[in-house]
Amino acid sequence: MTSCRSSGVLTASSVVLSGRCKLISVHAQATSSAPTTVKVFDNTAASGKELVRIIVAPAPESPAAIEFDMHGVIATNGLYLDISTGAGTGAAVSVEFN
Repeated sequence: MTSCRSSGVLTASSVVLSGRCKLISVHAQATSSAPTTVKVFDNTAASGKELVRIIVAPAPESPAAIEFDMHGVIATNGLYLDISTGAGTGAAVSVEFN
């Protein structure tokens, strides 16, 4: 059985990992009344190659939680989590990787 590492639950933009890895999955849940965009970049900053984009909104517009299975996509530079909304951060996100 193969296991993976986790960023833990993050509520603000952050470098998840510096260096090469496999992105396994991203889990996101809305935590505010504003729609929130969650992006993961193959980088240590909010630029470069965008690997995934999730838009979460408060229910009933969006599911309570969303999981993206990334099937082990390779990130060569690292993983940067960007959480943004017009009203500050509005999502709790975990990033799983190897």
